Amino acid sequence: MRSDRYPLLVERLARNEERIALGMVVVYAVLFGALSLVRHWSFHSTGLDLGVFDQVVWNTSQGRFMESTLSLDRCTPHSFFGDHFSPILVALVPLYWIAPHPETLLIVQTVALALGAVPIYLLARQLLPRGVERLIWVLAYVLGAPLAFITLYDFHEVALAVLPLGFGMYFLVTRRTGRLIVALLLAFTVKEEIALIGIGFGAALAFQRRWWSAAVVTAGSALVFVVTMNVIIPAFAGAPYQYIGRYASLGGSELEIARTLLLDPLRAVSVLFSGDVGSKLVLVLSLFAPGLLLAFRSRSAIVPSIVPLGYLLLSDYAGEHTIHNQYGAPIIPLALGASIVGFAKTSPRWRPRLAVAAVMVTVFFCLAFGGWPGSLNFENAYVRGNLDRTPSGTAMILREPRYDALLAQVHAIAPDVPVVSTDFWITQVSERRFNYHLAALDPCDARYVILDYADPSMNRDLVRFNETRAAVIAKGFEEIASGEGLALLRRR
Repeated sequence: MRSDRYPLLVERLARNEERIALGMVVVYAVLFGALSLVRHWSFHSTGLDLGVFDQVVWNTSQGRFMESTLSLDRCTPHSFFGDHFSPILVALVPLYWIAPHPETLLIVQTVALALGAVPIYLLARQLLPRGVERLIWVLAYVLGAPLAFITLYDFHEVALAVLPLGFGMYFLVTRRTGRLIVALLLAFTVKEEIALIGIGFGAALAFQRRWWSAAVVTAGSALVFVVTMNVIIPAFAGAPYQYIGRYASLGGSELEIARTLLLDPLRAVSVLFSGDVGSKLVLVLSLFAPGLLLAFRSRSAIVPSIVPLGYLLLSDYAGEHTIHNQYGAPIIPLALGASIVGFAKTSPRWRPRLAVAAVMVTVFFCLAFGGWPGSLNFENAYVRGNLDRTPSGTAMILREPRYDALLAQVHAIAPDVPVVSTDFWITQVSERRFNYHLAALDPCDARYVILDYADPSMNRDLVRFNETRAAVIAKGFEEIASGEGLALLRRR
């Protein structure tokens, strides 16, 4: 925006910069906090993963450290650390002493993601003049297509990495090594693969010719990753890391995958361009296009984002390279941070035009691919958090009336009674030690079974629903309540 054409507007934006930035963040937090709560209350939240994290944090608050019956779909209580290593969840336990409900996690996630705008703003303030050139990056953050989907798709621990990684990018650019290491250590507590991003930061430090810092960060991150993947998680799971199978096209172990990347790059390229290439392209563009691809002018600043982008795009699991899931969360602050650096490197003469273009592209991706109300396919994208599931035909803010048939009986089940259910009910019978997901028709030791034909295993097919109900009855249960595509059964 040229100051000579709109001097009064530009002056007002500059004078009220902090308040405008704060206002954008607050609007985002309030709107998406409310939407995430309504989505849960209207039976659109899923047991995998909101139910998993709710049970883990609640169990820990009750003295059963990281215990779960949902994360690995086992009938016996097990440690969540056998699924993912996320010690940061312990920090949420005090909140569950006050408000032990899934809603607590949804609010925490929304606030954490909203605060992710802080390091973005600080970096823009460090490199750019006051006013429009700083504010466009806060706008690009809050309107980002992937961010909206991550906020509204249940709760996922990886979302908590956005804030520390954003500060990591800020400290990388401002060359504050000690604070960068602290930010990375905090990010490492979020999830096991974040340590790989630390290696990317180490490479960025090497590009800055900060050799000693690069060696420490790279070696430390690699050590954390190897120990977590090969010692900690297998010790809790009693088996090798289960998600390594998502990279079977590259190898069967971390070492084989690394060997393929180094010695057989053509194989890696073939994997990169396999699967749903369109979905991969949308993910990449939604992350970098709002910054007009200026991240690629940032030199060292773009390096940390290459690592998570690589492990997502090279996965055989399509859910990892779509904007509709949570996996791209760590890239958001890295891509925007690099974009700010690239923007700052352009000539001041061109920045007003680039600022307008950045706003236009950000709005385009928000409306065409994003999850803001009014965007294309907004309702379908959030009906169940997974576009492969059959839509309910009911708006996201409304609960299907059919659920009323079971609510009273389900709410009457005592919290110490084991319950097994299909998706969308798991989060409604939460805060219980023995809360199971009905997998492979194993009711475990549950006294009650709740069936819902909206579960992906049935996808609103009444024939499949009736077959499932019959199979459960054959296992010693009787139906005590029913509704459209619903059944509550009790062990005889």
